[in-house]
Amino acid sequence: MEDIAHLEYLSKLKFEDAERAAFESEFKNIISFVDEIANLELEDNLDLDKAISINELRADEAHQSISQEEALQNAPIQKDGCYVTPLVID
Repeated sequence: MEDIAHLEYLSKLKFEDAERAAFESEFKNIISFVDEIANLELEDNLDLDKAISINELRADEAHQSISQEEALQNAPIQKDGCYVTPLVID
């Protein structure tokens, strides 16, 4: 439960007792599944030719559909044309 409380604090979420118990159960299931994946025995000679080539990816292009002013119009706090958010790093 201490880990769940720490996650609540970091994510700025508040769980009721029933929600916390359900989240803890699901979280344990996820960790268990990740452990299973980590313990899989894989072949050493993987066929890397089947991997996606960097040339097959689309070009990275910025598409701006609204102006900066429009994007910031609902920002509760802004500074120098950017959103200001609370610090979430512990």
